[in-house]
Amino acid sequence: MIVIDIKDIKKNITYDWPEGPQIYDFSIDYETVAEDGKHNVRIGFCRKEIYGKERIRVTVWIDGYPHAEFLGADDFENSGEVLSEIKIPGDKGERILRYPEEPIPERYARFNVVGLPLRVQGPGIHKAWAVVANIADHKTLIDLAALRKLERER
Repeated sequence: MIVIDIKDIKKNITYDWPEGPQIYDFSIDYETVAEDGKHNVRIGFCRKEIYGKERIRVTVWIDGYPHAEFLGADDFENSGEVLSEIKIPGDKGERILRYPEEPIPERYARFNVVGLPLRVQGPGIHKAWAVVANIADHKTLIDLAALRKLERER
């Protein structure tokens, strides 16, 4: 997916998740283009209690559907890095890719991938592989969302 232009910057947008509404402090809307045409991409930023700690949460929507979510690493304040658990198609929808037992699919080779427990500690932490990106690297955030969109369409 290629970013064409920034369309809008908004404050205090709400998204209705199944577990309830989440208010995003701000978001950036992009116009993008891919092989199948133009798409609207939104990246939203908020803070949320995740794994026992209030963390930055970043969500990437393509055409109004959330395709990727990231959470702040334990050292986010110094590194600026966010992580997104790798999810793969399973028998009943998506499931996390288990770290360190399962190999990382080749399609993730272009991303920086680490074991989530190496960068995030807390109660209930998933033993999952995760994509790491700097919060300012919107290209990587969008690329992961685009990959997940393609995986869901298959």
